[in-house]
Amino acid sequence: MLEAINKQIKLFDSLEASFESSDPHITVSTAIEYIKALVFQRVWQPNSKLALKEEYPYTALPHFLKIKSLDLQTLYRSLEVLEENFSKAEEHLYHSAVKHYQQNNKELFYDITSSYFEGHKCIIAKYGYSRDHRKDREQIVIGLVTTADGFPIKCNIYSGNTADKSTVTEVISDLKQRYPIEEIVFVGDRGMLTENNIETIKELNQKYVMAIPRAWTKKYLKDESIDENKMRKVKGNLYAKFLSEEDGQRFLLCLNTQKREDDRNYRLQCIKSIEKELDQLNGSLGKNKHIKTRDEAMKRAGAISKRNPAGKYFIIETVDNRKAPLGFSLKYSLKTEKVASDEKLDGTFVIQTNEDQYNDEKLIKVYKNLNKVETAFRVIKQDLDIRPMFHWKEERVKGHVYVCVLALFILQAIDYIASQSSLNQSARTIIQKLARIHLLEIKLPNGKIKYSITSIDNEQKEILKAYKINKLEIPDVV
Repeated sequence: MLEAINKQIKLFDSLEASFESSDPHITVSTAIEYIKALVFQRVWQPNSKLALKEEYPYTALPHFLKIKSLDLQTLYRSLEVLEENFSKAEEHLYHSAVKHYQQNNKELFYDITSSYFEGHKCIIAKYGYSRDHRKDREQIVIGLVTTADGFPIKCNIYSGNTADKSTVTEVISDLKQRYPIEEIVFVGDRGMLTENNIETIKELNQKYVMAIPRAWTKKYLKDESIDENKMRKVKGNLYAKFLSEEDGQRFLLCLNTQKREDDRNYRLQCIKSIEKELDQLNGSLGKNKHIKTRDEAMKRAGAISKRNPAGKYFIIETVDNRKAPLGFSLKYSLKTEKVASDEKLDGTFVIQTNEDQYNDEKLIKVYKNLNKVETAFRVIKQDLDIRPMFHWKEERVKGHVYVCVLALFILQAIDYIASQSSLNQSARTIIQKLARIHLLEIKLPNGKIKYSITSIDNEQKEILKAYKINKLEIPDVV
């Protein structure tokens, strides 16, 4: 199936026709075959390069690729060839998404994530804000541009200490320069919204849709009350209200009543959790040999507060207590005004845009589609197992990420075709079901090898039909 999709969009043929290799030890043709093996492995059963080398002879890949066995150093060199030429691959992904999968090339979605490293030798691996909650690891930052259906068309890789907002100008300028799009609607998250980025978008005569940072929300709300009865119902639990317009920029208040309830319940749980831990800490004073002073007690209380998102709502202090074993006890109180202030914003977000052709419903839908990039990152990290990364050469690190991006495109193609057919299944489920089809190697009495496949059940036939695969290719007798 992967080869069928590859043939439909002519992915690797196009790459071979446009790629160049500056490494005299590997030709473009060889690099493409190795890259194809890496991408197919990432989609089918993610594993290490060493595992691919060792398992390769026992898979069907040698029968469809031009190489019968893999060399580990050539695998690594192929990553460098991919890194050297990836801008050409991006252009093919863009045109394939538009031509073969009817993607809207006007609305483009951008977000960034991080991925951490094992080891400390990679030049672009730096300590920074970790979205994987691994502050103890160096990381890289990955910026991804996708279509509304999650097809990746551009990927930038930055040093691990790069901030979200600093990447936007480069991405938009590059999109405008490289692709035949008169007007782009750039959709980004809160971390992208800065005055400099907005000015850049305006100078390029482009449009944008972004949510304003949470800290700015109160500024635009002013004294506005947030009451769904005074807002327009958009759909389901979603309500909207026009706030203001400044210099051609529109501000739209959005409220999700279910999210509001979830936010409040979560805050209450966090507050109760801190209160319980502080009460337990108070009860342990005089019994815990590691806490003998006020400073030690406050340090422990501070740790409780710091690891809980509701810690900002608490005032914690020590007070004299003659009845307590240590002569003092902990006292805490809740910042009720802070709780009430944050509670007012539960379930809300404010969209800022200069796109005047979208009504409220369209505007919210476009912004909400940003979660397709988040889904793409989740697929790269979980389904395609981008980690662990043991490479240390910058070119190979980037090449490894680019292999995952190519694999992501194929997965999105599988998902898209399934959504356009009667198949109500995810790409991963489809792959798992087709993985039950095995290629059999039969040794004949004359010493020759004949190939066959296991029987295909009706469900597998329906899947193959949806992907216009009428017959599975079987190698000739050898």
